[in-house]
Amino acid sequence: MKDVTDLEDGELRLLEVDNRVVLPTSSRVRVIVTSSDVLHSWAVPSLGIKADAIPGRLNQVSTILDREGIYYGQCSELCGVQHMGMPIAIEGVSEERYIG
Repeated sequence: MKDVTDLEDGELRLLEVDNRVVLPTSSRVRVIVTSSDVLHSWAVPSLGIKADAIPGRLNQVSTILDREGIYYGQCSELCGVQHMGMPIAIEGVSEERYIG
């Protein structure tokens, strides 16, 4: 999670991250999730994605980003003390920008 003092204008508190996941639009993307400690749930509601991250197992979900933009999500499993500090930010970019 990005520290409040590092936020720029327009960035969302508790949802912005230091490094966004950058994905191409108009392409099927498969996301594989796992966990190294406890159960988590990788959820990005605006993309219709929710995948449980289970220690020692792989889980997958696929999606297609139909437009450019930033998609926010969070861990939706009560996984411990730092549960509220686990934001997800996906940046959808054009295929040309993704490749270049």
